[in-house]
Amino acid sequence: MTRQARWICPICDNGLLAPTRPRKNDVRRYCLPCSAKSGKLVDRVAPSLDRQREKRTAIVQQKQKAKRVRIAKKLQPKKQQQRVDEIRAKMIHKEAQRIWALMQPYHKGKRLPHIVIARGQNRGRQYGYAQSTWNNIQVNVDRDQSVSRSKRVWEVLAHELCHCAVPPIIRNGARDVHSREFYHCLRDVWQRRWGCQISFAKVSTWGYSVDYIIQAQAENDIKWVLPNVKKIEEVGKVL
Repeated sequence: MTRQARWICPICDNGLLAPTRPRKNDVRRYCLPCSAKSGKLVDRVAPSLDRQREKRTAIVQQKQKAKRVRIAKKLQPKKQQQRVDEIRAKMIHKEAQRIWALMQPYHKGKRLPHIVIARGQNRGRQYGYAQSTWNNIQVNVDRDQSVSRSKRVWEVLAHELCHCAVPPIIRNGARDVHSREFYHCLRDVWQRRWGCQISFAKVSTWGYSVDYIIQAQAENDIKWVLPNVKKIEEVGKVL
């Protein structure tokens, strides 16, 4: 059975029953007496159908609003992290410019290496690597939120920039990446940048062990300056 509704003329309020979806050529769609008076077709309206339509529209709008809220909540951490990453990148590049300027006697005016900041997959530690041939370095940072690990970024940054300032030295046919010259450059930067004193008296061989000697003597002298961004909670702790 075809569903019906009461269709009413908006002018004379005369109504009748007709299908909820009458055809366009169905005379019940129009009030013929009022149409004859006005010279134009006067469409009838179905108040019950209008109320149902308004109700459905309100439900759809509520669902769409709830969906937008869910999506916004889902994306909020990503947007927050994106803002923090942008601040972190600016801080790292600014510090890199300071360190690179101090290395000028070693790199002889070479341009600042291209710096890639990536998330390390090394269980909370931070490290990096350098490609001195292409003048590129990468500094890996993790999701750890402690300020002590934030200082480690500066240590890695200085180490990798030093690779580009002091390229590997060929000795007896072998590439000496962590040479004596390399660590003298690194010590010079640490002492001039962070105002510390570093002794190589305990150095027995040149290599990664020297990094630990440097850090043990001067890591506490690194000044980690937090950015003045009030709206990003604890921004320094995620760097």
